Amino acid sequence: MASRNALQNLVRDGLAERRVEPTVPPRVHYRLTELGVSLDGPLAAVRAWAEAHMAEVDQANARHEASAEDAR
Repeated sequence: MASRNALQNLVRDGLAERRVEPTVPPRVHYRLTELGVSLDGPLAAVRAWAEAHMAEVDQANARHEASAEDAR
């Protein structure tokens, strides 16, 4: 259900297009619009940042979990 809502949001925001084939059962196809494709560069930069800093994020998560357990 969450993925359907995500797809509906992408269509609503103009990032994807939805096409329904009049078959039984209906087939639904999604594709990125030009606007959606334009996110490739910015998302690649976020992915590269995440890959470069994942160890630091994991360490911060571990510290947070340890302090939360200490507080109990």
